[in-house]
Amino acid sequence: MAVITVRRIRPDDGPLLNRVRLAAIADSPGAYATRLADAEARPAEQWARVAEGTATGGDQGTWFAEVDDEVAGMVSAYRTSDDVVTMNSLWAAPAFRGIGVAEALVAEVRDWAVASGGRALRLWVVERNAHARRFYERLGFEATGQAIAYEPDPRIDECELRMPLRLPA
Repeated sequence: MAVITVRRIRPDDGPLLNRVRLAAIADSPGAYATRLADAEARPAEQWARVAEGTATGGDQGTWFAEVDDEVAGMVSAYRTSDDVVTMNSLWAAPAFRGIGVAEALVAEVRDWAVASGGRALRLWVVERNAHARRFYERLGFEATGQAIAYEPDPRIDECELRMPLRLPA
């Protein structure tokens, strides 16, 4: 059985973030609002700034899942002024699917959200992605009925899913 380790991104992980994010977009282009060509065109300095900005602090973060020192997935999240934590960019590398990588990343974000005072965990899933929606519902997310236009193709909606969080007593 594979041992999955989840760690927060480090300030110097810009090149790694670049590589993993490009792999995620290339693997699942319809799941992300960012187009691969746009992500590839971003300068190294921008990836470095994102890594630095999400490595520490309480309002945003990025995490990598690793198996045997190989990146197996990633996720990002940010907390809004209403204390809702929005999770985005969840991805498990194809070679590591079905072993718990995505579940470990969601659990890490949930724990971070609770520790930072979040009252709910939110995400937006493209309406046509029934597989992802079933995955999130299995973890306890529920549809709210809210929808927004999917940025790359406004004819498609993204549906909001939420999970209430229990704060420590």
